Amino acid sequence: MRLKALVLTLIIITSSCGSSPEWDESHKTNFLRACRREAGYEKQDLCTPLAVEIEDKIKLGASKSCLLFAANDIAIAVEPGQREQARQEFDSC
Repeated sequence: MRLKALVLTLIIITSSCGSSPEWDESHKTNFLRACRREAGYEKQDLCTPLAVEIEDKIKLGASKSCLLFAANDIAIAVEPGQREQARQEFDSC
């Protein structure tokens, strides 16, 4: 259920910023809120660095939706292998 909620939040974020190439503070705030909620207390420290990376990659022309979904996978990964795979996907966006 939590994953479904985060995916819906990410879809809203993606659609709301789909026509804008920038990553503004409202997008960042929404991402951080959703990420922290889904990552759980023990992994919340992943969210802020991911938000910074997303912003940097968007400025370089990377796909917002790709980055948001991969960042979600990083935040909710249970196993280190899952996190590593999600990180590779994130880096290839």
